[in-house]
Amino acid sequence: MPASHDIHALHPSRDLPSSAASELKNAFKGVYQQALKLGAVSITRNRKREAVVMSAELYDQIIAELASRDPLEVLRKEYNARFAAMQTDEAREALQHAFDASPEELGKAAVAQAGEA
Repeated sequence: MPASHDIHALHPSRDLPSSAASELKNAFKGVYQQALKLGAVSITRNRKREAVVMSAELYDQIIAELASRDPLEVLRKEYNARFAAMQTDEAREALQHAFDASPEELGKAAVAQAGEA
């Protein structure tokens, strides 16, 4: 079961546990395990933060969270859901019924709909 990290509890890279680049080069396994356990590890060279190693699960979680907050992506999902709802047999029948309706039937339906609003 993949680990789930609370991305709101993550800290800026300056506050992450750090490993020197030479340690990463010489002992990748330990740094890798630390990243899996904690979610992310800051990599430093000459005491300067230069990179962050993070688990794939955390990366995917961050990307999903960012996408869920992207207004364009939210609209795209809403559009896709509404479009899918219009592709049902029931929606096709309702559309056909509207096209086949007489002007009087359309007028009555419009008045009834206006009364519900």
